[in-house]
Amino acid sequence: MTTVYMLTSQSSRQMMSFIITDGKKLVVIDGGYTCDADYLCTYVRSLGGVIDAWYLTHPHSDHIDALYSMLERHTEDLKIGTIYYNFPSDEYIANSGDNDDPMMHVTRLREQLKLHNCDVRTVQRGDVHTYGEITIRVLRTPDETIDTNHINNSSVVYRLDASGRSMIFLGDLGVEGGNQLLEMTPPELLKADYVQCAHHGQQGVDKNVYDAIDPDYCFWCTPDWLWDNDAGKGYDTHIWKTIVTRGWLSDLGIKWHYVSKDGTQEARLGEENELHRWIRT
Repeated sequence: MTTVYMLTSQSSRQMMSFIITDGKKLVVIDGGYTCDADYLCTYVRSLGGVIDAWYLTHPHSDHIDALYSMLERHTEDLKIGTIYYNFPSDEYIANSGDNDDPMMHVTRLREQLKLHNCDVRTVQRGDVHTYGEITIRVLRTPDETIDTNHINNSSVVYRLDASGRSMIFLGDLGVEGGNQLLEMTPPELLKADYVQCAHHGQQGVDKNVYDAIDPDYCFWCTPDWLWDNDAGKGYDTHIWKTIVTRGWLSDLGIKWHYVSKDGTQEARLGEENELHRWIRT
């Protein structure tokens, strides 16, 4: 049996951090900010202390800085195996105009990867990696012809197959990258039981991508203020599009929403009666 954990943020900000384990092998996707690294490390240690594979979606700080911090401060606490990613070129990143300064975050991550002589691999579309019961397939990698929402649209899209269930990880993919994903991916590889909602559930991919995935369950890497589109004046009073996405998924008849605002989430895949619960932390 494989279990998916979506870790809750250790700050009030949005971030993305997943652990997938079949009890023998363990995979991490993204990880969150620097402030999320200690919590991630503690969780991994409780599950055996060995990360067989670590996958990154794209070079934003709320997705890659936990890995940087783990390498800087926790290499004696756990073992990290192969690290997989595919970032766009330095020129593309530098010219993105992104206020997160992704080039700075990429540079310091590379320094730690080199310092610790990490096993780093560049993923390509069509790659398939298997760890015990866990299979990770790469459905999409960056396309530098996309000239809007650059870094989010560079998100690598991963498909998980384990214990008879499937899940799509969209990272922060935008509308343009989502449309490209639809064009290049056979429908049978997009259809999945679970989906990680793009860009924390707002202003990510369009409704057509969720329609194609047609999930039964959704993972939202979403704090309470973003879940309710509330910047301090109440429900749905700000500019974020979370409520719109929630409406799309409601139309699909979603059975259960895992939302990180409620704490760390756990889904045990393949059980006759699937476990749906959160772990308050």
